[in-house]
Amino acid sequence: MGVPKFFRWLSERYPAISMLIAENRIPEFDNLYLDMNGIIHNCTHKDSDSPTFRMTEDKMFIAIFNYIEHLYGKIKPKKLFFMAVDGVAPRAKMNQQRARRFRTALDAETAKEKAIAQGIEMPKEEAFDSNCITPGTEFMAKLTEQLKYFINKKISEDKDWQGVEIVLSGHEVPGEGEHKIMEYIRHAKAQPLYDPNVRHCLYGLDADLIMLGLLSHDPHFSLLREEVTFGRQVQKKSKELEHQNFYLLHLCMVREYLELEFQELEQEGVLSFPFDMEKVIDDFILMAFFVGNDFLPNLPNLHINEGALAFMFKIYKESLPKMGGYINEQGVIKMDRLGILLDALSDVEFRFFEHEYSDAQWIRAKKGEVTEPQSKPKGLTITPAQKELFKQVKKYVLNRPEKAAETKPLDFASSLPARDRKFVEQLADDLRLPWTTVADEHGDRFIHVQLPGNDNEDSDDEDEEASVAVQRIIRRYDNAKVQELSAEEAQQAAEKKYEEKFQEWKNNYYVGKFGWGLDSHEEMKELTENYVQGLQWVLYYYYRGIASWPWFFKYHYAPMISDVKKGLNADTNFRLGKPFRPYEQLMGVLPDRSKKTVPAAYRDLMTSPDSPIIDFYPRDFELDMNGKKMEWEAVVKIPFIEERRLLDALATREHLLTPEEKARNGFGASLKFTYSPEVQFIYPSSLPGVFPDIPNCHCIENIFDLPTMDGLEPYIGLMDGVQMGAAALAGFPSLQTLPHVGQLGHHGVTVFQQESRNESMVITLLDPGSRSSVELAKQKLGQRVHVGYPFLQEALVIRVSDELFDYILPEPTGHVVSIPHTPAQIDQWKRKAERIESSYSKRLGTIIGPVESMVHVQLLKGLIKTDEGATVKEFADIPGQETDYALQLVVDDVINPDQRFIEREALPIEEEFPENSRAFMLGEYNYGRPVQITGHDHGKVNGMIAAVKGREPEFGRDRARDAERLCPYMPSYAIARSLRLNPLVLAKITSSFSVDVEGQRVNLGLNLKFEARKQKVLGYSRRGDSGWEFSPKAVELLQQYMIKFPEFIAGIQRNPQNDRYTPTDFYPEETALLKMKEIRDWLKSIEAKNFERVPLDAEQLDSDLVKLIEQDADQLLQSMPPMEVKAVRGLPRSALLRPSDVEQRLGNQTFKLGDRVVYAQDSGKVPIATRGTVVGLTRTPRALLLDVVFDVSFMSGTTLGDRCSPFRGQTVLASSVLNVSYRQLTVNTRASSSAQKQSQQTPLTVAGYGAPLGPGGQGQLREAPAPPPLGNSYRGAVSGMGNGRGRGGRGASNGVGAQTTLPFRPQPNGASPAGGRGRGGMNGGGRGGRGGPARTRGGYVAVDNNPEAGVLNHNPNFRPKNYSQVPPPQSISGRGRGRGNNMRGDRGTGFRGRGRGRGAAVAGEN
Repeated sequence: MGVPKFFRWLSERYPAISMLIAENRIPEFDNLYLDMNGIIHNCTHKDSDSPTFRMTEDKMFIAIFNYIEHLYGKIKPKKLFFMAVDGVAPRAKMNQQRARRFRTALDAETAKEKAIAQGIEMPKEEAFDSNCITPGTEFMAKLTEQLKYFINKKISEDKDWQGVEIVLSGHEVPGEGEHKIMEYIRHAKAQPLYDPNVRHCLYGLDADLIMLGLLSHDPHFSLLREEVTFGRQVQKKSKELEHQNFYLLHLCMVREYLELEFQELEQEGVLSFPFDMEKVIDDFILMAFFVGNDFLPNLPNLHINEGALAFMFKIYKESLPKMGGYINEQGVIKMDRLGILLDALSDVEFRFFEHEYSDAQWIRAKKGEVTEPQSKPKGLTITPAQKELFKQVKKYVLNRPEKAAETKPLDFASSLPARDRKFVEQLADDLRLPWTTVADEHGDRFIHVQLPGNDNEDSDDEDEEASVAVQRIIRRYDNAKVQELSAEEAQQAAEKKYEEKFQEWKNNYYVGKFGWGLDSHEEMKELTENYVQGLQWVLYYYYRGIASWPWFFKYHYAPMISDVKKGLNADTNFRLGKPFRPYEQLMGVLPDRSKKTVPAAYRDLMTSPDSPIIDFYPRDFELDMNGKKMEWEAVVKIPFIEERRLLDALATREHLLTPEEKARNGFGASLKFTYSPEVQFIYPSSLPGVFPDIPNCHCIENIFDLPTMDGLEPYIGLMDGVQMGAAALAGFPSLQTLPHVGQLGHHGVTVFQQESRNESMVITLLDPGSRSSVELAKQKLGQRVHVGYPFLQEALVIRVSDELFDYILPEPTGHVVSIPHTPAQIDQWKRKAERIESSYSKRLGTIIGPVESMVHVQLLKGLIKTDEGATVKEFADIPGQETDYALQLVVDDVINPDQRFIEREALPIEEEFPENSRAFMLGEYNYGRPVQITGHDHGKVNGMIAAVKGREPEFGRDRARDAERLCPYMPSYAIARSLRLNPLVLAKITSSFSVDVEGQRVNLGLNLKFEARKQKVLGYSRRGDSGWEFSPKAVELLQQYMIKFPEFIAGIQRNPQNDRYTPTDFYPEETALLKMKEIRDWLKSIEAKNFERVPLDAEQLDSDLVKLIEQDADQLLQSMPPMEVKAVRGLPRSALLRPSDVEQRLGNQTFKLGDRVVYAQDSGKVPIATRGTVVGLTRTPRALLLDVVFDVSFMSGTTLGDRCSPFRGQTVLASSVLNVSYRQLTVNTRASSSAQKQSQQTPLTVAGYGAPLGPGGQGQLREAPAPPPLGNSYRGAVSGMGNGRGRGGRGASNGVGAQTTLPFRPQPNGASPAGGRGRGGMNGGGRGGRGGPARTRGGYVAVDNNPEAGVLNHNPNFRPKNYSQVPPPQSISGRGRGRGNNMRGDRGTGFRGRGRGRGAAVAGEN
């Protein structure tokens, strides 16, 4: 089955089955399974076509470790982690393995020869042969040892790996990886106590995994795979795994879509037997085999990209009612029912046959399309048979006897065809001959014609007239044109010709593909029976396990669909047999070009002319496209292995194997690894000199036994107690959370950046109007709801709106306040509503109806820990995440809430910090240093701290400052002025700049900025407050461009407003094309296309600076005084950070380049307590990622894209590290109290500190009139001052809201409320608590012609609720985001608040 094609087809037909996990929260999973071979291939040769690509084995193993670790860290399974490497495959799979490996080796050789011919220098090292990723090779044996070392290390050192059962099924265990996984699931599901709601996540790239997941009939089953892109790649993939995006394909959604696909079968009276969706899914799995899989070729003319699956669905729906039951009954094919489906499917052959001969006359005649003559032929047209009948009648009439008495009747045979009978009747009527139909002795009727009698002998005149009339009629029939065929006969002839040609077409297929034709009945029987056997073998393999190791399909091609029926009597009683041993498979699937991967004893069997099996290893072979479009889909026509000959040949060389080689030729068992704190030993390095020994290994290794099947049968179908649809477990999406209908239609959904041309299942929400009234919206204010249908996530509603108003619910009044929209806001609202409706339609194929009301929310960010130790939900604006949702898509409650986000009371301090546990110090004294808990005293904690004297130097920040000073960025207007360029010219030439060259648009820009994609180029460009800015490196490039090609730059300068340019706009016609080529070659030479593009908000230090930071860290480690273990007593719980709480406590830190950090998690890729320096920041839709160069190397370390030394770098979540440069969680402790008392000499009454004095706490404030409407700035609109601009903060300008009568209204464009940005808003803009109005999408101050309209002025009860969008009230007494009154002065003087509100707060008034 074509993997990308099937995944794409499924995603286009069912648009909402996948989600990008960067944009959504990942559900919790019990079991994670890795189909390891995809990872091994990715990490060893990275699909590199380059013949010069080289990678050492140790780097391959580290890359594999990192990949496993990354996937584990993403999913975090709760119960089981199962890694399955392909072992020896059944013989049926070896056909495909053999074809792939022959093709791979040939392609590698061809690429190498081509590179040498082009003069490319080849590396001295041997290229990696990916064919060695086959069971039994030395590489695979090494890999097993490395994986065992890696697992022992992770279990011993990583908390997340310690409560989970870890299973490794290596290459030495027979069976394909995915089927070893399915065997486990099958055995587990047969157990009496199996949980029907177990949550599975399976990583792998094979389309077959979708089928395997579906046939488990467990709805909580998701597939994890890398993001798929189709078409031309705009940008090369990021080197860092952390920046790779992944999909989760939810099989629960596939199941719901399939139910909609076959919904007409559920209707009453359609089926004569009960409708069972699980059995329909089983039949779907069988039908998918017809388009090909790893064991059988596709049936001719059934191609996924030509609509084969959609066609099969249509035929299945029509055929199932006639079958009397389902085809696939628990993995057993009902052959008679399959025959009915095949009969109906064979119509596809006629379609392709007719397409091939569409212009042939006989095809058009058969279809009734033969063109009629221009005009109808004059006179009568009769057939030859009718001419003979006419002659009989003519003779009868003209030879009339004189006497009427002597007249005899004329009788016609009863067998006369209907059309001729009609002709005789018409002829008799024309001649005025009486006729009747008479029955003979057998009861058959015939025509009886009689001449009329002549009783009136005087009527000569009448006789003469009659005679003339008869003569005229006879002449007309005499002159009638004789046409060989009637219309019916012509149709019959056309159909006969069609059938002959169709049989000839089929015959040609068999002769061309097999070398024999339709008349070879014995061969046909053998082929079709072998194919039907294959269908049953694959079903057994999927549903029950291997039915036969030696069985295989013996042909490169499948029979025609209409002939498969001839094989329905095939013998499907399989002989189990036994698997090949590893070397037997190696010699069966590898080409001679990969002979170095097999033991030396066998190599000459592949190359020697005297080898008895030399014909198994052809050097040249044919590739047959066989109706496919992509070259990799071609049929590789190489001979099949003959088992007996192969085994006999290998037996003659077995005695030459070395002991190590003999050991690799056996079978092993799956292994289970578990953590045991009681066990401790040194685990030796698996790669001495590269990997260290594991000094404190706590891992126990045992043989893993599958759950027993004694007396049990595989359970096929849906289990009792399973929760599906709206009742599905948290994180598993369902269409059923809202009422809907589904219907197939051509909707043009956009999947993989392209519009689909195929049918999609379009979901239409029912009665959205009843769920979209603004009155209903108002009821949701302040409520927790679920948004993002069908991928629901919890959120807090902070504001609702319709086209004309915003509605908020201020505390403590409880009354909804409406705030009118300005005309511009009305426009903006309409556009947003249209965008939501359009996005659902185009991306998800869902028609949601008109958007009449919206909710504006803060998404659930996670849990945060209060100073008292309780865990509460935190709702916040997450940058890059949507905050506006259509009301009709809101789901109030879910049946199964996410257990990971349950709010809990504080634990007793003895339970939270048990003796001998580890934590990090958050006091001023040795902030971020590890603490060992030794005891408790009156609700406080005692411990031992690894203390270091003094504060370590901030070399990272110094380097970052130096970089900015030495390499200052200049705004584009200043650069344009200094280079004497029109600013438009600079804008064009620094981005992509197109010139029409010979009908093609050629990009001749420097590609230093990407406005539409919101990207910049590291080290060259950035987006500042005043627009684009460029570094000296970028300016130097510009100068080079201007010096090398002055005419080109001058040409743009002459006409900067132009949209389209041609070469002659710059150069004379005779040299223009040559100059264009020169410019292109120069751009390639400076690697303009390979600059590192990053999002605009990403910040990174370049490799030179990172290397200097590394050197500084090395010097620090050498010069740092030794740590001293000191006792600390009476620590409050807030002064300690548990490693398991980092996500809840560190999620709101801020970072700058150069900040020093300590890794505070006890899980993940970095060892706990390792210190490092931030050298890069990147924001994803859900998280902030930090590139950190650590002070020491570690096994999972990377080079951060070649910016630091190997093993020193890692990209980590910001919530996993503690910022020790900017200490944002500092807590007063005894150790720091005296130092703080000495430093706090300034009284809190000086300007800029705490609450102002005077009556009501507002002694220093004066009423100020409203300023006039502003022309282009909101700054100062509230307080008339803007002097408080602390780093990154969110407070009002002077710590309090100014007194004014201006109305505050939510502003969709995200503009800041007036005032500074200080965190906590001290007058000096220090980084204190989070008081003041929130700076979020939505907060704004409106200045209207009539600002008082509809607004309650001087409302004494008006208080801001916990809504980001609500601006500051008139009296500043709301709860700030303060968390207590602790002063700190690390980065500017100010207070840190610790509450959860976002209203303006007076510092110190919490």
